[in-house]
Amino acid sequence: MATLAGQRAQFTWSLKQYNLAEDAETRAKFAKRMANYIAAAPANGFTADEVTQGQVYPASEVEQYIRNPGADDEDPGITEEQAIRTVEEAVDTRDVVHEGDGAGIVYVYGYRCCADRLKVGSTEANTVQRIAAQITTSTPDKPVLLVEIKTNQCRALERAIQATLETRGRKIAGGGTEWFKATRDEVLAIYRFIMQSQGS
Repeated sequence: MATLAGQRAQFTWSLKQYNLAEDAETRAKFAKRMANYIAAAPANGFTADEVTQGQVYPASEVEQYIRNPGADDEDPGITEEQAIRTVEEAVDTRDVVHEGDGAGIVYVYGYRCCADRLKVGSTEANTVQRIAAQITTSTPDKPVLLVEIKTNQCRALERAIQATLETRGRKIAGGGTEWFKATRDEVLAIYRFIMQSQGS
């Protein structure tokens, strides 16, 4: 029987493979697999949103396969257990600092090859799966998860940390909206200052 954790991991694994693909045929193959997981969600007792966890995926391409069932009846290529393990191994989580309490997560990750470049993002779902899905052919190294801050004010806290870093001139031009030249200690200091200011 399908589990939510397994279905999420299989969807994330397919999304990661899609992002790593260098040709249209391979991307189509993994778009079909994502479509299969979304289409099967209700029969497994889940919603599509529970399976996708709000991850950004090629919706228009995936939707065409959902609308045309039977486009890919092949084996999913990976079991739930394999998908969970593969996704967990895609991100280095050996040295994560955990802070806060709440349903959402503000996360910080980077790469050992460029230690002063960090991404500050947020998710309402699994952090490792969220990061794993962002891995593309241009990813320089294995991502290293540095900070997980649990909060019920996920988007507000993320924006506050990002705005503080941007005000300090730490935003990396051309590096996407969430990349900053910063250290883990600096991000944690900003978070702790925000919490202290709120009397938390």
